[in-house]
Amino acid sequence: MESPRQECANKEQRQRRHAFYLRNGFRDTNVYRCWDDLEMTIMMMGPGTFTLLDWDEIVGELRKYWTWE
Repeated sequence: MESPRQECANKEQRQRRHAFYLRNGFRDTNVYRCWDDLEMTIMMMGPGTFTLLDWDEIVGELRKYWTWE
């Protein structure tokens, strides 16, 4: 989801969305990725941890089937 920590015009909306996900069982992984000027935070459900290495492995698998240009 869009990061609630990034300064932007809709920061309050992002904070409310973040709180919604937390209320509904998601956890913030504190893993952030940026595309252009947009910062995204990775949310997850369930036990365990999620790291940037996990993200890179998932994207690596997706790149076998999809291409981004």
